[in-house]
Amino acid sequence: MGNFMSNLFSRKVFASRITSENTQKSEMWLGYFFGPCLVYMAYYAIAGTYLTQFYTDVLGMSGMVLTMMPFASKIVDAITNIVMGRIIDKTRTRQGKARPWVLLSGVFMAICGILLYTVPNWNPTIRLVWVVVSYNLFFAFAFTIYNMSHMLMVPLSTRNTKQRDSLAMLTSTGTSMLPGLLVTIILPIMINAIGVGSDAQGMWMLIMGILSMLAIPATLVEYYFTKERVTEEGADESGVSKEDAVPFMKQFKACFTDKYWLMIMAFWAIFQIFNMMSTNTMLYYCNWVLGNSVESGTGMQVLVNAIGQAPLGLGIFILWPLVRKFGKRWVMQIGFVIGAIGSLLVLLNPGNLGMVLGGLFIKSIGALPSYVVAAQLAEALDHIEWKNNFRADGFSASINSILITVMAGVGQSIILGGINSFGYIAPSSNVEVITQPAAMQTFFSWCFVGVPMIGYLLGALIMTFYDIEAKMPQISAEISERHKAEKGEL
Repeated sequence: MGNFMSNLFSRKVFASRITSENTQKSEMWLGYFFGPCLVYMAYYAIAGTYLTQFYTDVLGMSGMVLTMMPFASKIVDAITNIVMGRIIDKTRTRQGKARPWVLLSGVFMAICGILLYTVPNWNPTIRLVWVVVSYNLFFAFAFTIYNMSHMLMVPLSTRNTKQRDSLAMLTSTGTSMLPGLLVTIILPIMINAIGVGSDAQGMWMLIMGILSMLAIPATLVEYYFTKERVTEEGADESGVSKEDAVPFMKQFKACFTDKYWLMIMAFWAIFQIFNMMSTNTMLYYCNWVLGNSVESGTGMQVLVNAIGQAPLGLGIFILWPLVRKFGKRWVMQIGFVIGAIGSLLVLLNPGNLGMVLGGLFIKSIGALPSYVVAAQLAEALDHIEWKNNFRADGFSASINSILITVMAGVGQSIILGGINSFGYIAPSSNVEVITQPAAMQTFFSWCFVGVPMIGYLLGALIMTFYDIEAKMPQISAEISERHKAEKGEL
């Protein structure tokens, strides 16, 4: 497998379009913004908010198996994450160790995304098996490959911390702003037009199938307009890195004894679960807390997200100068406190549309600093390399991806469990107006803004102890000197 990958990606057709030692505008805007943006448009649409609604409101599925499926499937996902991390660590090509997998993941995501929505109208047992298998193929296989390789693009892009900060903010903006507009403003209008229930399944399949295919051109763009400069530091004359893959347990020890790595992983776990729960209950909150039907909720979704997502559009332009002047740590602390205040305003005023919109606007401003977490992970990986004289990229990608998928599974199981426990009334073509039980409305409110409020406060606390930023110039310089000495360039 290793020789096949090395030979395949040694061909000129697979060469990166980026050749400079410093990051270029084409690299920044195509490789780190536009490409990932298209991927996450597809991902958030087909595998995020609307997958839960597809299961409950279109297929009419419920029960303990469906409730536990997202969480239980993460056991499989954890295994594939560890395996994929080792594969990345052992990959040796002229194009790096992570970028080739970005390219291959596009086809896998397109196929598996389509399978999620082509559930056959056979007996309930076969339909449930199809749902479980397709769910695991997408999350534990296809998206795992993309997410782990994409996550390493910023850490492997350059040693220059300022350039890396810029890339981190761009890729975070691209994976949240425009995908958010599609999923939370445009798609609700489309979903409302095609409706719910078994009669609408064909249109759901068509729309989600088209969105799934976006993954192919998106990963092509990201692949061709990125470059692994850090990996190339250890490459020989042929351009292929000859560094031996570090044993798993050696990476495990290095990472779990590094306080900065532990802080970033803790923050990432918290961020993933509250972001997933908020995103996946947004339409339920709009339909049944702010409104009393799918039709009224659609209008609320558009309004809520037009206001709530507004700060994200200019996020990078606001964040960039603040980070350069005050540093990532301080900006993140202040931002998360602001995010918690905005969440509290919504939680205390669930039926007041004006307060909800104002609180969501404030909450989104507070979320902006999370855009730089990829740069912080790069700092933690450099710190591990500086202490141990080896990198732990594949292992860290494995743990990061496991956290994402496990937290998504936990969050989705909580949501489905709450829907089953608090008396959720599914929409019906025979009943236009529905009043959900008060406990159900309270549950949606806490998932939408209550859990994020707690998460923001925990994130601010973690950042109090994250003091590596000032040490990075010296760390980067010392690592570069080591590589030059190893090559005999000193």
